[in-house]
Order: sequence, then structure tokens, then C-alpha cells
Amino acid sequence: MPRITPGNRLYLYKLLSSTLGTNRQALLSHVEEVLQEDGIAPQDLGQNDIQSLMEALPEFVRLTVFKKGRVYATIVPNEEYDGYLERAGQSSSGSAAEKSGKGKPWKRRKGSHDPKPTKPRHIEQPAPEPEPTATAPEPAPDSASTQEVVLEATAATEPEPPAAPEADAAAEPAPQEAPVEKNPAEKSKPQAGANEGDSPAAAAAEKDAPSTEASAGAGISLTITYDPYADMEADLAAANARPEKPEVATAPAPAPAPAPAATPAPAQAPAPAPVQAHVTTSATAPSPEPLPHQNLPEHFSAEVHCKDELLRILYQKLPIDADVNRTLDEDWRVARSTGTLSGTRSRVTFPLRYLHEDGSGPVEITIRRTSRPSSGKQWNLALVDGDDGTGAVHEQVGIEGLPAADEGAWSDLAGSPRQAAGTSPVSPLREFAQFAVIGSWERTLGTLATMVAPERWNFPGEGVGAPSRYGVLREYLTVTFHRAVEQDRVATAADGSLAAFDTGLLTPFGEDVYAVFSPNAGDIPWRLDGFATAGSGELGARLVATLPDLPQPASYLERVEDVVCQPGRMLILDTEALLGEQVGRLPRAFLADQLADSPEASRLLREGVDAGSGRLGRGACRDLARAIKADPSLYRRMARALQDATSLSLRLAQASFRMAAPAYDPATGTTRLLLPLCLVDDGVADCAISLELMPSGAYRGAAILSLSRAYACARVVSRDQSAWLSPEIVL
Repeated sequence: MPRITPGNRLYLYKLLSSTLGTNRQALLSHVEEVLQEDGIAPQDLGQNDIQSLMEALPEFVRLTVFKKGRVYATIVPNEEYDGYLERAGQSSSGSAAEKSGKGKPWKRRKGSHDPKPTKPRHIEQPAPEPEPTATAPEPAPDSASTQEVVLEATAATEPEPPAAPEADAAAEPAPQEAPVEKNPAEKSKPQAGANEGDSPAAAAAEKDAPSTEASAGAGISLTITYDPYADMEADLAAANARPEKPEVATAPAPAPAPAPAATPAPAQAPAPAPVQAHVTTSATAPSPEPLPHQNLPEHFSAEVHCKDELLRILYQKLPIDADVNRTLDEDWRVARSTGTLSGTRSRVTFPLRYLHEDGSGPVEITIRRTSRPSSGKQWNLALVDGDDGTGAVHEQVGIEGLPAADEGAWSDLAGSPRQAAGTSPVSPLREFAQFAVIGSWERTLGTLATMVAPERWNFPGEGVGAPSRYGVLREYLTVTFHRAVEQDRVATAADGSLAAFDTGLLTPFGEDVYAVFSPNAGDIPWRLDGFATAGSGELGARLVATLPDLPQPASYLERVEDVVCQPGRMLILDTEALLGEQVGRLPRAFLADQLADSPEASRLLREGVDAGSGRLGRGACRDLARAIKADPSLYRRMARALQDATSLSLRLAQASFRMAAPAYDPATGTTRLLLPLCLVDDGVADCAISLELMPSGAYRGAAILSLSRAYACARVVSRDQSAWLSPEIVL
């Protein structure tokens, strides 16, 4: 009876985590497809079906059953297994360590006791074997009778086991005789070997040769030897060739031969990547990770066929004013640029900019390559957040559609964004990702953070073990790039061989740090080569040698009003926005105190707080805003409290101009002033309010920001901040 060994568990963890990703729900049928593509069946591990197999792996698989019977599997990160895989990946560099004399053999012997990823041995099912053998001799009795004489004669000469090892060298120059000499009785033996070997050329020859029409082994061999990394390239080549003569059947055999030689390359490529990342972190010009697949479509709407059923789901989920085709094009391009793709070459999943209704994660799109193009397109839209279009959408969406993912702290500056009709919403994050191939955000930002002067670059809750470690730095870099483009300060070489812009950051020695790009083929015009100082290293030398003038840093402050709160100006608050969709940004202690006299509002506040994040959810904010507006006295009392706190802060800022923190708003291209709000305790800032100077000269307060996000916005303009916005306090 087969069992799941520790090596099998480690192999399944590596396969599923790399293919499906971690902390992402995937349909159980999708998990089964991934295992089938790798030649693994639940019966190979002693299990009856895929669900029982997943239940037998509780250390890294979590199953979720929805109301309508859909079962989803989530691959949970396992630190122990990650340690095994990391040590196994580092073993390949052991020889280099030994040669340099820095290796410690006793440490390597200690790690040798770790389990190694072992692929489960495939077990042939005996049931389907008699069926093809019984039906195979029926189609062509006359041709089979002529071949039987040849096959019997060759079979009589074959059974000489002692001569087999000596004849290997002589058999190599004549690969064409192998498909002819195999008889149906003995064909199962080499197929078992093909399951463990690397001979796709022989499998392709057996599939295409007419002499094997009567054998069932050809179909079995094709299924067993399927390589998920080779995808459907062999299938597409075979479909296009469609040989009809025996002479042509042998011709495609050499063509797939290079495929096995090429397939180990991508499998080994990720192994050195972490080593290279650590090496280049201290260097001035690390190269971004290459795209995982170079044969993916570029323009989603032009190269991916979308069924009406799946498009209907997207129109139901996305906001009414969202352009579905443009959203798919942009988010697909961003995913390729930042490496947020998962799956195989024939089945790829990427995230959209929209989140689930509960904000748990992004909506995911899955595309699949097919050997039968639809409308001239070899890629099809397969799944929308796990739904293939045949079942009901398992998530109810309100009339306003799904919420958009956080675009950055700057999106809180303007309150309700004002967008012109027919224009795309501003997003420095997506603009930068569509301008250049970035690679992994964490790797790129980590390299930049170690190069510049030490500084806090993480939001509260970010750090080691969290999904992101450089949230503030990412926002700084993308907004700075947006401003540089706006001011035409992205320098490009005359021959188009290089592009660069000044990041506005300095090294510990006071040197300017530049982002350097090289041309990239495809719809993304540039590739981020790294960061450098002028004249230092290979990138710095190329920067100085190519550009006659170095790019100038972006500037934000153009007038006194961008820094100083002018006295005698009228202050107007947009209380409808502050006590509406932004009510969740106010301090909980302030809300609890103001809502104490309203039992209904107090109940909504208590029940609406998310246990994990401690914040009010999207739906809870809407319900609480309705309850506040339903009570006019409560609404006026809270509006007066906000007005008094803002007026006091404005008077203090007029007395000391250093209290106001300027922040740049990419959506409007203007500078806003951030002031502290003391709503619970006088003298202690609880949050910040964004003031916009109107053409009339009045200040309009329309947005509330948390202190950490206020710092991220203000850091784009200047590193030096007021005491109430010090990074040691707010981050």
C-alpha cells in the first residue's frame, strides 16, 4: 500500500506552493489539474481522491468548504519545509564554498539529514489496459498481418539480455529502428521507463508513427511523460505538423529533443536567484529578476479570448464606471512587470486591482493556453476568481462594485477623487510598473534601502515575516517617478540606449542616487537595471558616459502657500465626507465617546471592528455613517468637534509654520498641507487632516489620514518632519 513519505510531502509542498502560491484559495479541481500535469495521482500516495489527499497534508494545506459544495484548498507557508528547501537549494553552491576554502564540512553533514523532495512513483492502473489491447487489433487486419511477420521475426532476435549492455553503443546511431522493432506485447516495458526517463522525443515518435496505431501505449506514454514546464509546446507542434507518412513521423523526433535540454534551465534558474540577490544588495546596480515566462501574451484584450459568461462575471463584480478591457490590459502588464504571476506556462494566474467584498485579497484571473485557438487566439480566459462561468458567483457584490486595492497613502489626500470623464484614474504604482520591468518589489526596494542613508521605510505591521517590508519606500519611489515624468525630468539618451531619473535620495556620503533603465523588447519599453551614483560602478559609469547632463530631482514647492498657512483665511470642512465614507479613519476612542448617547451607533461601532486589523470594515463604515446622519443632533455634535480641533490646529500652524507638513497629491498635481488633529487628548495628535488651498483663498478640509500614512505622503516632499509627524513616533 503506497504511503506519503516525508520526501513526498516536501515535494508536494514545493510543487503546490510554487504553482498555486501561498495563502491563496484555489479550487480543488485546479489542485488536481496541477498534480495531473506533473504526473501525480492521489492513488500514487494511497488516497482515493484529491480531497482525501489534501486532508492527509494538514501541515501545509487548509481546506475550505463553501455553502454550495465548492471545496477550496489554501497552501499555508511551512517554515520547517521552507528551511528544508532552502538548505537543499544551497547545496548546489557547496562546491564553490569548498573551492574558496570557506566551507565547513561538518555543517554540510549536519544538513544532510534533512528530507529531500521526492516525486511519488506513478502507479499504473490495470483497469484501462485491457480495453485498448482488445480494440487495437480490430481496425486494420490486413496491414497488421503484414507487420506481424516482421514483428515476430524481430521479436525472436531481441530476447538476448546478455548482449543488451554491450549493444548500447551500437544502438545509439540508429534511433529510427526503435519504433519499428517494438511489438505490442513488449511496448509496456519501455513505457514504464519513459515515466522516469527524459525522452520526450521517443514519446513523440511513438505517438506519430503509423505502426503504433494499434497500440494503447502511445496515449499512455503521452500522459505520463507530460512535463508542466514544457507545457503545450509539444502539443502545438504536433497539431501543426500532423504527419501522414512514416517518413515524416521520424522527422519531428529531433525537434523536441532540445526541449529536455532547455527545461532544466528554468528549473535551476530560481536556485541561484536568492544568492544573487544577497550579493547585489550591497552593490550599486542589481539587475531585476527576469520574467518567469517569455512566451506569454502582451496585450490581454488582443491575445486572450474571453467568453461572454466570464466577462459577465467581471461586469457584475467591478464598479459600474470601470473599463473591463482596460483594467485587464493594465493589470496583466503590471503583473508581468512585478512578477506577481503564478502557475505554469500553459496556465497563469494574476491579481486584479480589485479586492473581495471583505477585503481579504485581490480578485484573481486565470488564463489557459490551448492547442485549438479561438478567434485566432491561443489563450483563453479560464477562471475569474475561481469561477469558470458555469456556476453562480459565490460572492455577493453591492451596487458600487468591489473595492479597489490600496493605491498608496496619497489616495487619502483628496478625500473623494475627482476624475475627468473618459480618463483613467491616476496610479503612480501602475505607471511605474508599466514604464519598466521591475521584478520583485521586495528585492528592488531592499537593494535601494541598503544603498541610501538609513531611514525607516516600513509601515506599522510591516517587516520580517510580513508580505511587505518597504511600503513607505515603494510609495516614495513611485510618486517621485510620477512627478519626474510630469516635470519632464526622466532623461533619455539620444540613441535610446539608457534612461534615468533622480530618486531624490542620498547615500550615507551625500551622493545622489539615480534609477537607471535599459531598453526592453515588448509592450513594456524599459527594464530597471538598478540604482547607481554618478561615475561609480558599471551602471554609474554608463550613466555618465551616455547622458550629457544628469537628470535633475523632482521639485514640489513652488510658492510660499505650499509651506505656510496664511492667516486670515476661511476654513471650511467637508463634514459629509469626513463623517461619511471616512468615518472609519477617525480614532476609535473619539467615536466611542461621541456615539455613547446613540445605542444603535455604538452597537454598529462595536460589531463593525475587524478582529484581525482592529479597523472598521467597508460595510461597517457605510452602516455607521448612515446611523450618524440619521441622528441630526449627533451629526452636528461630531461636526463641531472636528471643526474646533481643525481650527485650533490651524491657528497653531499660523503661529509656527513648521507645524504644517506639505504633501504632494499626484491626482491633482498640487501640494496640500497636513495638520495634526487632537480629538481625544489635547496636545497628542490622533490623526491628520489634509487642507487644500482653494482659488478663493479658503482652506478646505476634505480628508482624514492616519499618522503613518500622513508621514508617507509628507516624506515624498521632505525627509525632515515636525515633531508630531516624527517617524520614530508614527511608524
